[in-house]
Amino acid sequence: MAKTANIDPKDRPGSKIDAIYQVLVRAILARELTPGTKLSEQAIGTLFSVSRTLVRAAFNRLHTESLVEFRQNRGAFVASTTPEEARQVFETRNCIEREIASKLATIVTDKQIASLERHIERERDVRHSCDHAEAILLSSEFHLLAAQMADNDVLAGILKSLISRTSLILAQHSAHKETDCSVDEHTAVLQALRSREPRASAAAIVQHLRQVFERANIGQVTRPKRDLSEVLSRYA
Repeated sequence: MAKTANIDPKDRPGSKIDAIYQVLVRAILARELTPGTKLSEQAIGTLFSVSRTLVRAAFNRLHTESLVEFRQNRGAFVASTTPEEARQVFETRNCIEREIASKLATIVTDKQIASLERHIERERDVRHSCDHAEAILLSSEFHLLAAQMADNDVLAGILKSLISRTSLILAQHSAHKETDCSVDEHTAVLQALRSREPRASAAAIVQHLRQVFERANIGQVTRPKRDLSEVLSRYA
C-alpha cells in the first residue's frame, strides 16, 4: 500500500487562497491598496510562492464581496465606487448596526463589556503611536466585535462585507486624513451598551456612523498609487 504524504495544512491550496485573501482584505481595509490599483497575478503569486490559479481564486472571492473588479482584457483591480454608492452603503450600515446595537444591549455580558473596553484601549494606544493603518483596522474591528457578540452570524457577515466596502469608499472619496472612527464615539457606544438600553445603544451607533459619514466629506479625491509588492509585503 502506498504511503500517504504528510501534508502541512499551511500548504493546502485552500489555505494559500485564504492567506492571499486575508492579506488583500487587510491592505484594502487599511486603505493602502486604493481603488483602481492593478492587482498583478504574477507579482502576488511570486510573493506567496503560489500559482496564478490560486491567486485568481482569491480574486474571485474578493470579487463576490465587491472589493475587486475585473476589467475585460486588463485583469483585476481594487474596485471603485461612486458617491451615490457611498451614500447607500452608509444608509445600509445604519440599518444593520442599529439592529445589532439594539439586540446586543439586551444580552451583553459584563465580560463582553470588558472585552470592548480593552479593544477601545488598544485603539487609543495605536492612535498615540501614529500607526494610521493599524488604527483604521482596529476601528473596523470594534464594529465587527460588537456584531459577533450580538449572536447573529448573518448580521455579522453582512456587516463584515459593508465594512470592507466602507473602507474602499473612504479610500477613494474621503478627504479626511485621520482615523474615521473616533475612539470617543466608540466609548459613547460602549456607555450606551453598558446601560443595557436598546434605544440608547441604537441611537449611539447611528449618531457615530452619521459623524463618520460627515467627516468623510465624500468627494472625488485622487490618492497616489503605491507599489503593490511594497504594500503586501507588510502583511504577508
